Amino acid sequence: MKDVPSALMRQTLLDRELVRPIDRPVIRLLPWLDVVVLGGRSIIDRGRDVVGPVVEELRGALAEHRLLILTGPGIRARHILSVGLDLGLPTGVLAALVSTEAEQNGHLVAALLAAEGVSYLQHTTVAHQLAVHLAASRAVVSNGYPPYGIYEFPPELGRIPPHRTDSGAFLLADAYGAARTVYVKDVDGVFTGDPAVEGASPELIPRISAAELLAMDLATLPVDVMVLKRMAHAKHVHEIQIVNGLTPGNIRRALAGEHVGTIIHAAGSQSGRPAPA
Repeated sequence: MKDVPSALMRQTLLDRELVRPIDRPVIRLLPWLDVVVLGGRSIIDRGRDVVGPVVEELRGALAEHRLLILTGPGIRARHILSVGLDLGLPTGVLAALVSTEAEQNGHLVAALLAAEGVSYLQHTTVAHQLAVHLAASRAVVSNGYPPYGIYEFPPELGRIPPHRTDSGAFLLADAYGAARTVYVKDVDGVFTGDPAVEGASPELIPRISAAELLAMDLATLPVDVMVLKRMAHAKHVHEIQIVNGLTPGNIRRALAGEHVGTIIHAAGSQSGRPAPA
């Protein structure tokens, strides 16, 4: 086998010193993009009484924001994982199967916003053509599950896919350099304990770093732990906001930059907003 003389010869690509990252800022591809993540179990599984008002609030936000709306799979994901584990399916196949449930919820939300020109986009389209679709419409809907599919990373324990809707949405928002990433849940934010426990009176944490939250080792969190771990390595998204979608107006207030719910930021990030592109 012969090498063709080139600055990109194989030996050069294997030289760790020559391929180390250069110290330049990474370009924000869509600095005006707002990412809204609708929880599957917390929002969509609650049916029309909850989904309807949330969709109407998103509809009202279209005039001022360009949105990428991402959906989770909901409780059906547990059923799929249970059956898949019983069948002995590997992690990658489980991830691909659960992703289809998140996709169904995405089609539902897109249909409710169809009158505004909103449509559902597959992962491949979001990865390559998101900008042109947002030039034609103020929002698009997609599946929040990361597109690893059968190439999902092996988990530390068991076979459950480690990257789920919350982490997939975060990775996508960071890849595009989104201005805001808002997680819409059914709780007011992160608490010092589980607010669902009868007789408990935990306090709401209005703002906290991802590292501090990980150190607290809380039994329950409204967002995947994987998101907190990924924040330390993010290029653009240095904070996320968790709001209660059951409270009217919370989503629009968060998109407008108001401090509602809980803001989780990366260590050393206090400004709360990205630098100009």
